[in-house]
Amino acid sequence: MTAFRRGRPVLRARRVAYPALLATTALGTMSSNVINAPLYVIQTDLGMTAQQSVLAVSAFTVAMATAVPLAGWLGDRLGVRTFLISALGVMVLAELTAAAAAGTEALVLARMVQGAACSAIPPCVQAALVTTWPERTAQTMGAWASAIGVGQAVGPPFGGVLTEALSWRWVFVVHAGLVLVLMVLLVAFMPRIGRRRPPMHVSAMAWLVVGGGSTAAAVLLAGQSGPWSWAAASAVCAVLGWWLFAHLCRRRARRAASDATAPRPLLDPVLLRDPAYLTAAAGAGLAMGSMAVAIVAMPLFLGSDLDLGPAQIGAVVFTLALAMTAAGPVAARVGRRHGSGVQLSRGVLILVVAAPVVTLAMVSSGLGVARWVIVSLVVLGLVLAGTGIAFAQSAAATELVLSPAGGSGTAIGIHNMIRFLAMAVGYSGVSLAWATGASLLVFPAVALTALGLLATLRATRRERPAPPTAPTTPTTAGPGTRRRKDRP
Repeated sequence: MTAFRRGRPVLRARRVAYPALLATTALGTMSSNVINAPLYVIQTDLGMTAQQSVLAVSAFTVAMATAVPLAGWLGDRLGVRTFLISALGVMVLAELTAAAAAGTEALVLARMVQGAACSAIPPCVQAALVTTWPERTAQTMGAWASAIGVGQAVGPPFGGVLTEALSWRWVFVVHAGLVLVLMVLLVAFMPRIGRRRPPMHVSAMAWLVVGGGSTAAAVLLAGQSGPWSWAAASAVCAVLGWWLFAHLCRRRARRAASDATAPRPLLDPVLLRDPAYLTAAAGAGLAMGSMAVAIVAMPLFLGSDLDLGPAQIGAVVFTLALAMTAAGPVAARVGRRHGSGVQLSRGVLILVVAAPVVTLAMVSSGLGVARWVIVSLVVLGLVLAGTGIAFAQSAAATELVLSPAGGSGTAIGIHNMIRFLAMAVGYSGVSLAWATGASLLVFPAVALTALGLLATLRATRRERPAPPTAPTTPTTAGPGTRRRKDRP
């Protein structure tokens, strides 16, 4: 049941809660990249080396990817509303600590705490949106995807403008103030969502955290120019962590199947092999990886090859966010009319078309083509990429919450971990491409990955059994028990 505090009318509370939840998603996304633009200023002010400054950025991503499965489980256990608001409070304290940081260690530690706290936002907001507005799943997931795009694109100019106007420390202070405002709105208007009782399986959760965190570390270290020994060690830890997590879950699932009194596994591995869940994970990974490539590669190209200033680069890259925001409602309509599988396929195809447009712009810079023509091609490519990302992201989210795994906070957490790991892959890919002089291969690689995903989706859809002719009857409260209206 959904209840609201102080007897406020349900309609009014829902009207406030909906944009507040989307704004929480946007601010959470912004928190990962607000220091990208003023990074050199921070490096100079704190006397950091280049590697230390990169660590200040990557620490957030590693901590978030590591903690998000645990955050999904805690949201189920403690209640989505309680856990989300508490995590936002920790995030505010961590940002104020970052603003007061006097050295590298304090800043990196504060960024790690921010990332861990921010990991609560994706699973909790997804669960709140789908549970509160079950009749509008495709629409809410489209808006959620648009909010992510806005946060990704607005973060760097937000940090750059505040740094130029005040100082880099005010970036954290102002962002913390905005998060605090959202906390007040969520306390007053966010619906209460019934708690569930996911299984206690400490060893499996520990190895899941080790596997996810080691994977993120391996990917980020592989993109650096230093020795690969640490990346290799992280990769070994990642394989070990994922294998032990799967092994422990399978073993407990077998016991539970033969003995009704045996403890349940943290997550039934069968849920992760469901075609809908795999489709959602692949689509979300492609969307976030493509976004990471675009928001890092394009500023590098525009600054180094076209000699554009920070404000001009910000304006060009902002078109990606505008396209994602505008395409969100269109993507939702396509999903409602044709199913999320068709919506995801169209998003993949749009991303494939965007890649040669951007690559053509990059090639043209060395052929004496007028700068305004090159910028126009970049803008066109970013608009196409933003549209494709919006289609893929919202379709993947719809597939997730309507899949059998959508009722498990841990499964939703693993899905979001995949999203963040895909972003780390995108960052590392761009870093390696620029370091080795292979920048022109970045977007063709994205297109080839998208084509491979599209072929896999079509093969999977042919093998998927026909959907039921009547809506399924929910057995438990949660995002995984919605009607199958948006499934293809």
